[in-house]
Amino acid sequence: MESYSGKHWPEQLLYVPSHPSRIKERGFCQTKALATQLTRELKHQLGNKCPSLTKKNPLKKIKNTQAQHSLSRKERLKGPKNSYVITSPIAKHIALFDDVMTTGSTIEHCTKLLLAAGAEQVDIWVIARTPDKEHQI
Repeated sequence: MESYSGKHWPEQLLYVPSHPSRIKERGFCQTKALATQLTRELKHQLGNKCPSLTKKNPLKKIKNTQAQHSLSRKERLKGPKNSYVITSPIAKHIALFDDVMTTGSTIEHCTKLLLAAGAEQVDIWVIARTPDKEHQI
């Protein structure tokens, strides 16, 4: 597992976090829990080539928004703007992890933030992609 898809492994793994009030409500951040488990598994496979997962995620959600599944496509597309900030230094090559991608607007917004903060490459890692209702049979 030297590389994947002809690329080098990212230096850092960041997850798309929930808002602090949602974390308090649930008792945990699901993307952090999944990213932690993923890092453990990758560490077994990759050793020191495994992307680092810092205790304090540099990506922070500052705007509490409605759950994506409760919004229309139009509302989802404008929702993530100004919802996230970068709070600490980041690596040049990042893997951005999220559990579910619906419209891609959150991933797109976070990627733009990471590139503006100095990332040179952002790889997107998601577990699931919801089907676009407009293209379903």
